[in-house]
Amino acid sequence: MTTFLVDNSVWQKAGSSPAIAQRLREISPHHLIITCPPQVLEYCHSARSPEEYAELREDMHELLAAWEHPSEKDALDIQQALWDNGLIRAAATFDCLIAAYAVANDAVVLNSDHDFGYIEAATHGAFRQEFIQ
Repeated sequence: MTTFLVDNSVWQKAGSSPAIAQRLREISPHHLIITCPPQVLEYCHSARSPEEYAELREDMHELLAAWEHPSEKDALDIQQALWDNGLIRAAATFDCLIAAYAVANDAVVLNSDHDFGYIEAATHGAFRQEFIQ
């Protein structure tokens, strides 16, 4: 069994991308899906009304929260790896935090944006990700 942390780039496209919807269906019965605070904050940030915010927050509440929390050093080490590899602004700060949570929980980030691929390359595989479109 693999632990997955599903990025918002996937959640946002799940209803319109057959490939993403299929991959989520493949993962859900056999693997663990977790959340983490920066991912939940990003997910809920897209709400357009108080009602939608409540729905999005409940969506995330239904999933298992990450049990291990990275240190400040863990997140900064990921950002430093990007700098050290010439990928200075290749990933946003929240992506570095999400990656740190994934590493701390031995999770793979399922994503549909290239930022996590840059983090994987910069960390020489210490961080794992799966890109899907």
